Amino acid sequence: MKNYDDRKAFVEAALIAAITTMFTISIIYIPILSVSITLIPVPFMVLAYRHGNRYSILSFITFSLLIGILVELIYAGFLLLVFGPMILAMGYYIKKQKEPYAVIGIGTIVSIFSILVIFQVASYIGNINIFDEITLAMEGIVNKQVDMLKTMNINALNADEILNYLLMIMPGVFVIQSMVIAFGNYYITANVLRRFNVNNIELPQFSNFKLPRNIIFGFVIVFILSYLTRYIKGIYHVNLLTNVMLLFVFMFFIQGMSVISHLIKRTKIPKTLRIFLLVLILFISPLLTVISFVGLLDAVVNIRNIG
Repeated sequence: MKNYDDRKAFVEAALIAAITTMFTISIIYIPILSVSITLIPVPFMVLAYRHGNRYSILSFITFSLLIGILVELIYAGFLLLVFGPMILAMGYYIKKQKEPYAVIGIGTIVSIFSILVIFQVASYIGNINIFDEITLAMEGIVNKQVDMLKTMNINALNADEILNYLLMIMPGVFVIQSMVIAFGNYYITANVLRRFNVNNIELPQFSNFKLPRNIIFGFVIVFILSYLTRYIKGIYHVNLLTNVMLLFVFMFFIQGMSVISHLIKRTKIPKTLRIFLLVLILFISPLLTVISFVGLLDAVVNIRNIG
């Protein structure tokens, strides 16, 4: 029986490696699918739950080798560094049936660490300063946007001011990006496992999403500590405070969107229309601050009466 299970796990690992390789190659040649590359960990995390991390890592290494042979070795190394640690950590926590926020939290931390490692490796091997390259790319984008606004006779901020602000919030953006990637991978993995009749994996409804109870206390402590760094030489406390505010505003915004989803859900509107309304709200920029405030209010007084 054990030999049969091992063979079954090995066959699944080989199939997942082959299918994910074809999927990744299609992404390379179809740029419109490039965002979906962030979901590469999903099949390997499903495999980790079904057969353990040993087969998951074996399958992912096989996938990386195939990409190295068929595409480019550097690209394979990039995928290995970006997604390997996340698959190992999140797959392990999912297998242990940890709470969703714990799995997403560890995935976020590991993703941030992976990004920092890639920056260091790129700087060491290619003698390239990734931050300088990002700055140049952002400078080109900002200048094009400012020039476009000027041709339309629309007053715009100075390009240097916009660029400096974008560079200031770049660490916070990386953290938010890691959160989104970890959440997306967990949510889809949980959905796939549900298809395999795995019912003990928690799949929280977005309308019931709620930040930890002590989030306000944590926000106050982090804000005070960030403010006190103004007395420490070598630390740019303004940049630190800006990124702290960005992260907390983003988290309260997510909770605010959850509150709106909860309220819309109570009206019995069809799910498709509810999703459309939520997406539409995302594009109405004046509402973003209001939604973040709603999320903050819900964290304080528990508007939805959840747990």
